[in-house]
Amino acid sequence: MESNARLNLGDSLLALGRLDEAEAEFVAVERVIRQPIAHDRLMLWRYAQHWCHSYGELCLARGDLERSLALAGECLERAERSDSRKYIVKARRLRGQVFLALGRLSEADQELEQGLALAREVDNPPQIWQTLVVLGDLRQAQGRGEEARRAYGEALAVIGTVAAGLPDPVLRQTFLSSPSVQHIQQLILAPQT
Repeated sequence: MESNARLNLGDSLLALGRLDEAEAEFVAVERVIRQPIAHDRLMLWRYAQHWCHSYGELCLARGDLERSLALAGECLERAERSDSRKYIVKARRLRGQVFLALGRLSEADQELEQGLALAREVDNPPQIWQTLVVLGDLRQAQGRGEEARRAYGEALAVIGTVAAGLPDPVLRQTFLSSPSVQHIQQLILAPQT
């Protein structure tokens, strides 16, 4: 339970841009994953996947592409072994992001297309829209501006469907005005190449 709480806290700190604090939480969980004692083994298979993805995102944010790619690979291996399809999507998206950052666009395309297909198969709206945003970034890098705009628009449509299902109007507005959603709206309005 403590590791799961630390991972969620680390994810929140990462989203807020507080990278050093996020890393402290991820490093604490890494010690548990790499050297578990008896009581740590409960659900280790699940929170190890969460850790690989989240710490990989932190490494990507810091520009440590080699470490991010290694963690994405470890996440993918762990997720495939346990058939954890949400984490397979997350791992493929992270690999796609790293390949995009490395300029390896065909490899990014392959990872993102596979991840998006699985996200749609399991009907996981957050994984769908997050993967669509990265796919839009890839299409932009490929000089396929109209396809980028479509990917961003589809991501925003998924977000709109999720928001429409929220019964609390304050929560709905908070979600729709979040920096992540605002960023996607800006991407749609930005000139495409």
